[in-house]
Parts: sequence; structure tokens; C-alpha cells
Amino acid sequence: MKAKGNYAAVSVEYVAKQVESNEAVIIDSRPKKPKYDKGHIPSAISIPDSQFEKLQGKLPRDSKTPLIFYCGGFT
Repeated sequence: MKAKGNYAAVSVEYVAKQVESNEAVIIDSRPKKPKYDKGHIPSAISIPDSQFEKLQGKLPRDSKTPLIFYCGGFT
């Protein structure tokens, strides 16, 4: 992991390995409509950052499960 500022980043290869081995949960934090619905990483769950409190129950109960969040960047 590389940390820049307050955010850590991982490589595309790392994420691909996590998805392939089912070792982490991928969370798309972009708005569901239209961004998530238009296209997302296969197996990613939609938890828009504006609805995190409401939808956090979608996260795994095991706190040791790695979570990888992605978004559309700063706009």
C-alpha cells in the first residue's frame, strides 16, 4: 500500500488478485445512479459515500475482512 495524504492506494494488480481469490470486499462509493449502474468492478457492492451510515449493514460482519473502496476521484 502506498499512502499519499490521508488516502492509501493499491495497485490494479493487487485488487485483481483480491477479487480473483475472494479475499476482500470491493465497495464502489460512487452514486448508484448513474455511475455504479453504468459500470462497476464485478462483485463490487454499491455503498455511495453519501449513504454510508444507512447502508453500512452491507459490509461483512468480520472486521478482519479487507475492504477496498473506490470512487470517481475528486470532482
